[in-house]
This record gives sequence, structure tokens and C-alpha cells, in this order.
Amino acid sequence: MLPERLQALLILQDRDQRRGQLEKALTQVPRERATVEARIAAHKLAIEAAKKAVIDLELKRKDIEATLQAFEEQIRKYRSQQMLVKKNDEYQALTHEIELTTTKIGETEEAEIKVLYDLDTEREKSKAAEKTILAEIATENVQLGRLAEREKQARDELAGAIAEVDKARAAAQADLLPRYDRLAKSAGLPVVVALHGGKCGGCHLKVSNGVETEARKGTEIVTCDNCGRILYFQP
Repeated sequence: MLPERLQALLILQDRDQRRGQLEKALTQVPRERATVEARIAAHKLAIEAAKKAVIDLELKRKDIEATLQAFEEQIRKYRSQQMLVKKNDEYQALTHEIELTTTKIGETEEAEIKVLYDLDTEREKSKAAEKTILAEIATENVQLGRLAEREKQARDELAGAIAEVDKARAAAQADLLPRYDRLAKSAGLPVVVALHGGKCGGCHLKVSNGVETEARKGTEIVTCDNCGRILYFQP
């Protein structure tokens, strides 16, 4: 059976490891949250991009309508001028301008039809994309909710784990705590490990015969002559 002081250190180590696991879990939550929030932001940008395509086409349609109105107004001016001119060549020149402008109106109307077709297509695409993306955002928000729950649970458990560590430290032999803390900082947990088959359970190197002999006795605190971890003999 292990000496009571080693058993106390093992209990402390177990509580410390649990605390460390919870602290690590908490550090991961902000990173995971940032990843999810980045995806949500990207989804929102995708919605805005789809809407912008529709807005751009609507603006283009309005520009075309303004151009058509300008052409029609120009034709009205040409016809008004025709009523005032007295020379045939001037009349024919205005007729030519009217014909050219009428051709431009036809070309512009064809462009308007294409824009209207593209606008209907983009509106449908935007609507479908927004529906899909909003569903994805809803899923991401569920994930954020789960992360919040996980974070709260980890914080609650961490508070209990810290209390358990304090309790275990109080039960441990005071003169061993500095060595335990120093090893925990330099080598990392676990610092109290089994000696099995002549090898340290921490660094996995073979220890000297003297260390193994003392560990078998179990009367003194024995440390690995390679890594300095505290050893207990395990048959």
C-alpha cells in the first residue's frame, strides 16, 4: 500500500489534472465561438451580395428608362422643329435624326427586356439563396447557444474543481507541496508517477537500481534520477 503522503499527492494531482482539463476546455470556447461568428458574418455578406446584384439591375433598369425618356423627348423636339423649318433639306435632316433616335429606342428597349429578364432571375436566385443562408445562420446560432451552455457548465465545474484542489492541497503534506508545484511547473502533470518494470512512468526511461530499491521499500519519497518526478513502485 502507498504511504499516506503519496496517496494525498496522487489525489491532489488528480484534482489538478481535472482543473487543467476544464481550464483548457474554457480556452477553446472563445476560439470556437469566433469561428462560428466568422461563418455567420460570411453568410450575411453572401446575402448582401445577392441583394446587391438585384439592386444593381434595378438601377440599370432605371437608367434605361431615363434614357428612353430622353430619346422620346428628343424625338418630340425634332418633330416640333420640323413644323418650323421651311427648307426641305432641313426637314429631311430632322427626319434622319428622328429615324436614328427611333433605332436607338428600339435597341434600348431590347436591352431593357434583357435587364428585366435578368432582374427576375436574380430576384429568384436572391430569394432562394437568402432562404438557404438564413437556415444556415439559424444552425450557427444554435451552435453558439450550445457553446454558451458548454462554457457555463465548464465554469461551474471549474469552480468546484478549484475547491477540490484547495481541499486536496490542505490534506497534502506541506513540505511536499513546493516540490510538487515546482515539478508541475517544469515537467507538467503528472508529476507523481508509477515505477514499473524499472522505468519511470513520466519520462519512460530506466531508473537506477538504487532508486528502484528505495521505491520498492516505499518508506521515503523517491524521485526519478532522469526527470525528477516523484515515483511510487508498481509491481
